[in-house]
Amino acid sequence: MASIRRKPLKVVTDSEDDQSDSRQRRDLHITKRVSTITEEKEEKKKKVYQGFSHTLPIHTLTKASVLSKEAPPENYSGFLRLGMLVLGASNIRLVIENWMKYGLLIGIPHSYIPLRDYGLFFLAWLCIPLSLGISLVVEYGMGKLAIHAKDAKADFLNKLTILERVVALTHVSHLVFLLTFPSYIAYTQIYHPVVGSGLIVICLVSFLKLTSFALVNNELRQGFVDGKVEEFYTTDVAYPNNVNAKNLLYFFFAPTLCYQPSYPRSPVFRKTFFMKRVGELITCLVMMYVLTEQYAKPTLANSIKALEEKNYVTIIERVLKLSTTAVVIWLLMFYALFHAFLNALSEVLRFGDRTFYLAWWNSGNLATYWRLWNRPVYLFFKRHVYIPAVQRGVPPAACQLLVFLISAILHEVLVGIPTHSITGFAFFGMLGQIPLIAITHPLEKWRGKGTALGNTIFWIVFCVVGQPTIALLYYYQWTANHKIVTAS
Repeated sequence: MASIRRKPLKVVTDSEDDQSDSRQRRDLHITKRVSTITEEKEEKKKKVYQGFSHTLPIHTLTKASVLSKEAPPENYSGFLRLGMLVLGASNIRLVIENWMKYGLLIGIPHSYIPLRDYGLFFLAWLCIPLSLGISLVVEYGMGKLAIHAKDAKADFLNKLTILERVVALTHVSHLVFLLTFPSYIAYTQIYHPVVGSGLIVICLVSFLKLTSFALVNNELRQGFVDGKVEEFYTTDVAYPNNVNAKNLLYFFFAPTLCYQPSYPRSPVFRKTFFMKRVGELITCLVMMYVLTEQYAKPTLANSIKALEEKNYVTIIERVLKLSTTAVVIWLLMFYALFHAFLNALSEVLRFGDRTFYLAWWNSGNLATYWRLWNRPVYLFFKRHVYIPAVQRGVPPAACQLLVFLISAILHEVLVGIPTHSITGFAFFGMLGQIPLIAITHPLEKWRGKGTALGNTIFWIVFCVVGQPTIALLYYYQWTANHKIVTAS
């Protein structure tokens, strides 16, 4: 009887998967040595097949189909090329169809914005330098008092404690004004949503930055008065030396929402790198404008009648049609803002830490997406909301809910105020993601991190359905408020 080989030799087949050591081997009753891959290639070159017979074992290993999950990773670049070709052909057809139906809709950018909007924008923008000045004067004065308080008597420290409350009230007052006055101007006076959105975004970013500036300096001041040794910063930037106009202005323009007396800096300014990012930014902005004017606006305008008549089949068709353009515009916006613009700004300021985003596109659930796609905002809420709340004994789940609640309010402000439609769509759209997180999080644990199923749910809910629906609803509200007559 033939002996059993403990490690059967590999048999040449038509698949190169036979070379994988991860394949499960089975003992075979083979007495004759079988040629290896290298030897078989040499034989093919020589066109010589010696010793082969009809009894040659072909099926020698337990192997899964190439497309099975159990199979080793494969190169799917061919499918990727096919998908790109199909996508390209579909888009070319849409371009032709759009041209035949509407003609050229692109005009001079923002030529339809009333000049009055620009004046109102500047008036509301004046709140920003006002808040900057108040923050600097207040914190500079408190820094001088902190120097005297370091070796002062208890009576002076008690007065300083009372003064801290006055300072906190001052900060709250001018920061609330920084949000409310521009919001009032954008909601009641500014006509065009683009101008209103720009104003609200700039003021909201300034609000978050100055909030961080006040909170950090308050904590640094407490440590300074108590005589704690500075752990993170050198003497030249340690409190109160950090409170000056140069330091505040650098933070104001730096691509971060979290204040600290100093930041890691890149060694040199790279002119080529900067020019590339500027070119990418301009290209993305032009493409966003073309897509918005030529493709998104006609689809939105043609959806008004369906919304008024509550024709749900047509509404679904319009949402799906809008989803393609909306996703492309959103991806261009992401690249323009988080990669091109912030990297260009960082290069000018030599700002070192440039992790403005991580690989959010592989997110297996929505919670992972929100942690990765907008790192400056995520780190702000983690540092100034989540961690302080946890330190005060609030359960982590309640802290996460609080962060989502604040984020939902800010999303409603960013979208509802410029469109003159405080309807709650963006607010409840954000809060509605909490149940989806509860569903996709255990799914990711079950299927593994970065699960394809969870990632698919993320793309469908967030990009294919969510964004186009929100855009459609707010456009409808804006046109209804301004009584714009649209073609059916």
